[in-house]
Amino acid sequence: MPLFWIFSRQSFLNLSVYRLNFWSEMFALFVQIFVATTLWNVLYAQAPHIFGSITLRDMVTYAVIGMILDKILSTDTGPHHYLSEQIKSGMVTNDLLRPIDFPHHMILRFSGETMARTAFYVVPPAIVAYLLFDLTGPKSVAQFGWFLLSLVFSWLILFFCNFLFGFISFKTLDLTGFFFTYWAMLRFLSGMLIPIWLYPDWMQSFINWLPFQLIFYTPLSIYINRFSGDAIWHAVLQQAVWVVVLYAIVRLLWRRIHRQLVVQGG
Repeated sequence: MPLFWIFSRQSFLNLSVYRLNFWSEMFALFVQIFVATTLWNVLYAQAPHIFGSITLRDMVTYAVIGMILDKILSTDTGPHHYLSEQIKSGMVTNDLLRPIDFPHHMILRFSGETMARTAFYVVPPAIVAYLLFDLTGPKSVAQFGWFLLSLVFSWLILFFCNFLFGFISFKTLDLTGFFFTYWAMLRFLSGMLIPIWLYPDWMQSFINWLPFQLIFYTPLSIYINRFSGDAIWHAVLQQAVWVVVLYAIVRLLWRRIHRQLVVQGG
C-alpha cells in the first residue's frame, strides 16, 4: 500500500504541474461531448423508432459518461507503453532487479495514476456535464454501487489486456505498428462509441465471447439502468471471471518471458 500512495502522489503532482495540458484535455473532451450529443439528437429526430425502448436521455447519458470514463479507461497510458519504453531504453533491467514482482509493480503504479486521473479528469467534468446536459443516472444507491464495482473490474480487464498487448514489444521492440489496430479494435468492440445492442445480432454473439464489451458496455448499461435485477450481478460476475482468466494468462506468459529473457550489454 505505501507504494500505491507514492505512485498516486507522484501522478497527482505531475498532473498538477501541467495545467495547460489539463485545460486542453478538458476543452477537447467537451468538444467531443458536444459533437456526440448533437449527433444522437439528430438521429433520434430522424428515426426514433429504431432505438426501441432506449430514450434519447439514456443514449446521451451513455455517450457523455462513456467519453468521461475514457479518461481513465484508455489505451493512451498503461503497462503496454511503459513496457515498450523500458525495453527500447534497456531500463527494463532495473525493473527486473526491483524487490517487487513486476506485474504487481505495474498494478500499483497504474492504479495510483488512475486515482489521480479520476480526481482531475472524471469528477470535475462529470459535475459540469450534469449541469449542462439533461442526464439520467442510477435509480438507486445500490445500482450506483454496482456501477462502481463494475467500473473497478472494467479497469482491471483493460489493464490486463494492455499488459498482454505490451508483451509484443519483447519481440518487436516497438508497438507503434500495432497500436492503431489495437486502439480501433477496443473502441469498436468495447461499446465505448456505439452501444453493443445497436450491432447486428450475429456480431453481438461474437462480441459476447470477448472481454472487450465488459470494459465500457457493462458499466454504462448498469449506469443507465438498462441492466437490472439478476442481469447486473450476472454481468459483474462475468467481469470477475474474465479478470481471473486474464490475470492467469499474464502470470503464465510473464513467467515464460522472464525465463527466456536475455539482456545484452551493460
